[in-house]
Amino acid sequence: MTPYTRRQALTLAGGAALLSACTAEAPRAQPPSADRHVQAPSAAPSASAAVSRSGRLFADTAAGLAVADLLTGRVRATYPGAVAEARWARIYQLDRGRLRTYQAGDGTLIDDLPAGGGQIKAVSADLVVIGPPPGPRTRTTLTLAGDGRPRTLRLAGNIEPEAFSPDGATLYVLDRLPPAAPDRYRVRACDLARGRMTALSTRDKQQVPPGQEEEMRGQGRQAVLDPVQNILYTLYTHQDAHLHTRDLAAGTDLSPGVHAFVHVLHLDQRWAYCLDLPAPFGLGPPEAHTLALAGTSLYVFDASTGRALLASTENLTISRSALLGKAPAGEAFAAAGGGHLYVAAGTRLTVADARTLAPQAARDLPGPARGLAHLPGQLLAGAADQVLRLDPATGADLSADLSAGLGAVPLPGLRALRHAETTAG
Repeated sequence: MTPYTRRQALTLAGGAALLSACTAEAPRAQPPSADRHVQAPSAAPSASAAVSRSGRLFADTAAGLAVADLLTGRVRATYPGAVAEARWARIYQLDRGRLRTYQAGDGTLIDDLPAGGGQIKAVSADLVVIGPPPGPRTRTTLTLAGDGRPRTLRLAGNIEPEAFSPDGATLYVLDRLPPAAPDRYRVRACDLARGRMTALSTRDKQQVPPGQEEEMRGQGRQAVLDPVQNILYTLYTHQDAHLHTRDLAAGTDLSPGVHAFVHVLHLDQRWAYCLDLPAPFGLGPPEAHTLALAGTSLYVFDASTGRALLASTENLTISRSALLGKAPAGEAFAAAGGGHLYVAAGTRLTVADARTLAPQAARDLPGPARGLAHLPGQLLAGAADQVLRLDPATGADLSADLSAGLGAVPLPGLRALRHAETTAG
């Protein structure tokens, strides 16, 4: 599963973004520009059971969210200021008071509703919440759309939506404190039927007592959603003074010297837990940190030190740590699949064994890393203004093999490869 910045990932979760401050206001959205030809292979693709050629990728670009065809190299459409829901079936776009919903696969316009101003804060398969840009405020007005007529929700406090529960009954939010000049926040649950805010539960499903809700000052870096278990994992770096709920309940810091953690939020069961990461995680630049999820394995990598670790999502414990080698300065990305862990930062890509974390291969990219995605038989790697096709075991370039229909996909203004999937054909 591809990691995202916090705002992106939480918008995907039903409002996924990282659990930190929000991004700046998105540019005014325009209708998608469709079927712009970028590059076609010079010959018909050859058949191979090993490599998936039919598929599509989604990427953030300077022009908006781009959807490209892996077989032809065409950019099917670009959606300025748009976000996709977690399963990449729908794309939502807010444009001058209209909320438009598109089918992600073919760009079909599904719905076009009046929605007022603001920003898309969180989405699910059926719901969208729109709210004001981040900033000091003591009351927050939100618009809920997608389930009948849009309705207004007025909440006390400085509230930033994060994610919907799978049944759409609960909206997870950041409650920023103090509202008029926030310097910290806590994650809470809003009952949408009652418009009432409540605390989350602990991992053992006990209600957090008053005064012991965790208040975070950490910087949310990336998040990944497990759409099967409905659990959101968000990577944070934070200040030394940060205390978890379990620390507050115990009256002491139970994990001194910890500078980073993964916030685990169960969207179905309304509990949260923080998986502490050992030093040196959190000591380097936030952008050097990344995470990836594959099955029950959660990976975290710090490019500034070269340290990687493996944790189990079943018991939320760290089982292995290893050095993969420092990477050049730059934003870090990770992906996992097919028995491999892939990490990239700057112009360096490393392939490691997914179970042992033993390095297996490394290569230089032709430009700064811009995201990773694993598909059967190939690794997609964003680099500068293109997405390369690489051998998943060695990192060797498959993009030069145009006769096999494996040409690179040029994406001018590429910012981050977000997702890739196979399709029939």
